[in-house]
Amino acid sequence: MSGGLALKEVVTSLEQFAPLSYAEKWDNVGLLLEPYDQTPVEKILLTNDLTEAVMREAIDKKVNMILSYHPPIFAALKRITQKDWKQRIVTMCFANSIAMYSPHTAWDATLGGVNDWLASALPVKDVKPIQVFIKKQ
Repeated sequence: MSGGLALKEVVTSLEQFAPLSYAEKWDNVGLLLEPYDQTPVEKILLTNDLTEAVMREAIDKKVNMILSYHPPIFAALKRITQKDWKQRIVTMCFANSIAMYSPHTAWDATLGGVNDWLASALPVKDVKPIQVFIKKQ
């Protein structure tokens, strides 16, 4: 390996920060696209929503992985064609060997995650989670 980390190592690190078990049952989180040709992950593009414009930026910047907070693949895809933007994003990822990961509600629930970050902007001193998750060692 010339540089970067193996995709498996990156995914393991992401899941150590926010285990997928923290996600809501209805959510589609984790590694959504795994390229056949797994080159080391040297560049990751972080986005809130993966659109075609963001996808083109990822290709232009030659990233190896996209971390999309909201999952661009949510419902089952019955075919992969160029018919709509979701299918086009999938084909672009595979054509360019780009992995896709979505943490969504797992990052919302984890300690130090999105909800803690959002709460830090509020003028309150005593913030407590409604539901507490305990990370397994």
